[in-house]
Amino acid sequence: MLDVFVRPTALVAVVASAVTAIGSQTQGTDKPKHPTVCAAGVKTYDTLSEVPVPYDSVEVPRPAAPVMITSPEEAEAAQMDLLRRAGSVGATGIVVSVVTQDDGMGRITQRRSVQGVFVPSDSARAQLACKR
Repeated sequence: MLDVFVRPTALVAVVASAVTAIGSQTQGTDKPKHPTVCAAGVKTYDTLSEVPVPYDSVEVPRPAAPVMITSPEEAEAAQMDLLRRAGSVGATGIVVSVVTQDDGMGRITQRRSVQGVFVPSDSARAQLACKR
């Protein structure tokens, strides 16, 4: 889950963008290489070293527009959208890297890069999470 810290006078802006991962998933393919997964089945990792091997890199579709978040509810909705987009191309997990910038004027910006991963040994867990 994405933690967002809001200062009373601050506007928190989170720009979520998916980074094109080097992988075997090709853009424009009608049929995903891996079975789709629901949002509940997509696991979040902080670093690539946490991802079990072997795994395939999967390109996570970008959001339609930059995501601006000013409340915890918007953060939760953005996280769910990210997990749905990742699962739609068969990712069983995502690796999220966060860079935080504070402009000194009360505005905090977080930029996230996301790499989707398909972990064959984790696919049963992912599918089971989707049946609940």
